[in-house]
Amino acid sequence: MEEETQKVHRDKRPARSWLLPVILGLALLSFAMEYFGSGCAVSSVIGFPCPGCGSSRAAVLLFQGRLGEALRMHPLIILSLLMLLVILSTEFIKFIRRKQGKAWNNPIPQRLLDVVAVAIIALYLGVYVYRMIKYYPHTEPMIYNWNSVWGQIARLFMRIFA
Repeated sequence: MEEETQKVHRDKRPARSWLLPVILGLALLSFAMEYFGSGCAVSSVIGFPCPGCGSSRAAVLLFQGRLGEALRMHPLIILSLLMLLVILSTEFIKFIRRKQGKAWNNPIPQRLLDVVAVAIIALYLGVYVYRMIKYYPHTEPMIYNWNSVWGQIARLFMRIFA
């Protein structure tokens, strides 16, 4: 009996959400990196573009009303922004419901969410592979960053052994 009471009390405590702070932290990191001259952590370290390369520039172009240029910079920018909007809205609704002392019941089954997540990841990887085959290394943003850490090391070895 006492165990059931403890379980009920545990279930009534508001759950801590980690997703919103992570998203906000990543957005802040992204804006800071862009501000300090490096838009992609992956490209800054290894030199190769990541699956999201061009997203920041595409978002800026999209907000300027230059849809065609935005889609050339990253074809999935609209999907990315839509996913960000949905995630932030969901987290905000969860936050409000918890503050009101009400439970949050996701109307979408977890299995469907898992399938959609895998499909989106596959789509991003497919677009990345296509962009690497078609545009690498001659078209922005799919170029090698020779100023990256690995790029600098490669240049050093090229000078030594040349």
